[in-house]
Amino acid sequence: MRSDRWAFGGMLAVVVSLIVGVVSAAVGDHAGSTTLWVILGMGAVGACLAVRASSLAVIVSALLAGLELRDPAPWGTWAVASGLLFLFALRRPRFDAVAAGVLVAGISLFAAYVPWWGGGSGGVFGLVALVVAMVGVGQWVQAQRRYVVAEVGRRRQEAERRREEVARHVAEERLRIARELHDSVAHHLAVVSVHTNVARANLVRSPRVAERALADVQAATQSVMEELGVVLGVLRAAESERAPSVPVDAAAIEDLLRSFTGIGLRVETDGLEHLLVLAPLALTAAQRLLQEALTNAQRYGDGGVSVVVDAPVDGYVTVSVRNAWVPREAASVGSGLGLVGMEERVHLLGGAFHAGPDADGFLVSAQLPATAPRNTKETPV
Repeated sequence: MRSDRWAFGGMLAVVVSLIVGVVSAAVGDHAGSTTLWVILGMGAVGACLAVRASSLAVIVSALLAGLELRDPAPWGTWAVASGLLFLFALRRPRFDAVAAGVLVAGISLFAAYVPWWGGGSGGVFGLVALVVAMVGVGQWVQAQRRYVVAEVGRRRQEAERRREEVARHVAEERLRIARELHDSVAHHLAVVSVHTNVARANLVRSPRVAERALADVQAATQSVMEELGVVLGVLRAAESERAPSVPVDAAAIEDLLRSFTGIGLRVETDGLEHLLVLAPLALTAAQRLLQEALTNAQRYGDGGVSVVVDAPVDGYVTVSVRNAWVPREAASVGSGLGLVGMEERVHLLGGAFHAGPDADGFLVSAQLPATAPRNTKETPV
C-alpha cells in the first residue's frame, strides 16, 4: 500500500469520508442516526477488506450504496462505497472489476426504485456515474501498469540481446585474430626452426652456411614482427574502421613457395597461373591456405609436396595440395586448428573445403570463387 500511490490515495479518500461521517454522527445534523453509524461501521470493515482486494469489499460497497439511498447520510460518506470499488478495481482482473461495478450499480438502482425499500431516486444517477468512473479509473491505472511492466521487460530483453550480440562479435573477432596469428606466424616460425638447426649444425665446420642460415632466421623473424604489427593494428582500430589488407598477387605466391623450398621442402606446382583469375578475397584465402597446407606438409610429410591449381569450372578454381603421409607419434600431432581456420575461410567465401588422407597421402582441397562473393559474414584478411 505504501509503494502504491493510487491505492494510498483511494484509501485516504475512504478514511477521510469515514472521519467526516464520524464527526457528523457525533456533533452534526445527523447526530444519533443509527443508519449513519451502521454505514460507518460497514465502511471501516470494507476498508480493511479492500486492503487485500477481497470480493467481500464489493458486497460491503453494494450494501453501503443501498443504505445511502434509503437514508441519505452526510455527503462525505457517499464516497466510501465508490472508494472501496476503486480499490477493488485497481488490483483485480477486468472481468471481476466490471462485474463488481454492475453489482453495485444494480443494487443502487434497486434501492432507488423499489417502493418497499423506501429509498429515494434523487442521487442514484450520480452514484451510478461515480461507480462507473471508479471502475474505469481503476482499470485504466492497471492497464498503464501492465504497459510499463511490459515496456521494462522489452527494454531489458533488448539490452540483454545487445549484450549477447556484443559478446558474440567479441568472440568472433577473437577467433579471427587467433586464426590470423596461426596462419601468419606458424610458417615463419617453421622457417626459423629449420634455419636455426642448419646454423647450429654448420656453426663450426661451415661458418658461411651458418651465417646465411642466421640471415634467413633474421628475415623470418622480421616477417613475424610485421605480421604481429598488422594484427595489433586490427586490435587497436575502432569497430567502424576496416583494417587495411595486404594485397596478394602472383609475386606474393612465388615468395611463399620460395620460402618453403628454402627450408628444404620439395614443391611441385602445376597451373599456378589460374590463381590470377581469383577474386581478391579468394586470392588472399588461397595464399593463407597454401601457407598452412605447406607448413603441415613440411612438419608431417616426407619432404615433398605437390600443388595443383585447376582451371576455372562453373566460376570456381580448385586448389589441391597433396603430400605423402608419414605416421607420427601422438605427441607430435598438431591441434588441427589450422585446418579449421582454412575451412572457415573457404566457407565464408561460399566455397567447398576438404582435408584428409587418401590413397596417395594427405590431401587438402578447396574450391574458391573466381568472382567476389555476394554475401559473406566477414571479410577474411
